[in-house]
Amino acid sequence: MPEPDAYQTPEPGGGPVHILAVLDSAGDAVKAALAGQPGYRLEMHDANSSACFPWPAGRQPDLILVEPPSADQDRLATWLREVADKAPDLPVLAIGGQLPVAAVRVLLSLRSGNAVPLPFTPSGLKAQIAAVMHAPGETETDGARCWSFMSAVGGAGATTLAIETAYQLHTASAIGGRVALVDLNFLDGACAACLDVPANLRLDEAADNPERIDAALIDAFASPHPCGFDVLVAARFLFGFERINAGAVGRLLDVCCTIYDHVVIDLPRWLQDWSLDVLAGSDAAILVSELTVPALHAARDLAQSLEEEGAEDGLHMQIVLNRMAKRVFGHSITVAEAQKALGRKAVGSIGSDWDIAVQAVNYGVPAGHINPKSKISKDVQMLIKTLHQHMLKSGPGTSQRLAS
Repeated sequence: MPEPDAYQTPEPGGGPVHILAVLDSAGDAVKAALAGQPGYRLEMHDANSSACFPWPAGRQPDLILVEPPSADQDRLATWLREVADKAPDLPVLAIGGQLPVAAVRVLLSLRSGNAVPLPFTPSGLKAQIAAVMHAPGETETDGARCWSFMSAVGGAGATTLAIETAYQLHTASAIGGRVALVDLNFLDGACAACLDVPANLRLDEAADNPERIDAALIDAFASPHPCGFDVLVAARFLFGFERINAGAVGRLLDVCCTIYDHVVIDLPRWLQDWSLDVLAGSDAAILVSELTVPALHAARDLAQSLEEEGAEDGLHMQIVLNRMAKRVFGHSITVAEAQKALGRKAVGSIGSDWDIAVQAVNYGVPAGHINPKSKISKDVQMLIKTLHQHMLKSGPGTSQRLAS
């Protein structure tokens, strides 16, 4: 076997991605997912027939795909330890539904490692590959931007707007970059269901020792969406908030801000002991209201209360009017009437597009992926542009968002 210093490090843009795949039952699915893709060169090995890890001679691969052999599940941990020893910076994806605990521990110790549950879709696998090859150390930035969304009343649409914002930030070439959507509603958050991604965020396991949350753990927590951004979301749990503390939430977002260019946060409507810290540490703190009198009054009162509590940190809530209807006849509330009820100007309004919103949820994608010219997409693009101009006036973003 060649020693690590004998490997030639792959040059950026130096040809297709060389994937060393050591697989068992997932072999056919991986070959089908990457078939006909000129950007990948797949080197396949049978996991059950590989007594030792089949390192290629002379040149380190760009990525390792590995699955525990059905005849010896514990062999995966041995192989991953060998990777950690020989090439700790090499991106690794371990495939399997229930990976051995020992293997998961080694996987988390790698600089860029993640797990791919079975079954997977071709687009999902390619998104995982793209995410794990985007090494965290290469994307650290002091200019990360945080966008927090909160509903003034139940069902106001904050989750839909947070999802669309994450998508638009990823696709917008002018201000785009690597994007994470973080669902902090540990009780009944909807991001996982709306985007059809696994709920991999196990923040409760790190609550007693938040300092162990690092870039490698975030990589393991993240669920890459086929549309290009990462989703960090926990499974719904009746006592979800009781298991999480402010230190864990603060550390999670601090580390995210060193990895991603934009962190979009879907906040619960019920205030926790960390809610004000998150809002005050955000570049844009957005309160979403429907166009009904009760919702507008709730938005007015909540915005005022939050700003009073966060006055020392200069917290300013930006109110967005959602589901604006443009009707010639009827009793729809206008923007002017809504702003009068709010006692302030709204930073933006989002047009009602029920059909597109329903299709997006049913297909597990953002509204902009269904129809880039929909009212929701265009209005969210305008909202981002407006808020981005506000951010430029207030100075660069910072990577340390919260006082943990």
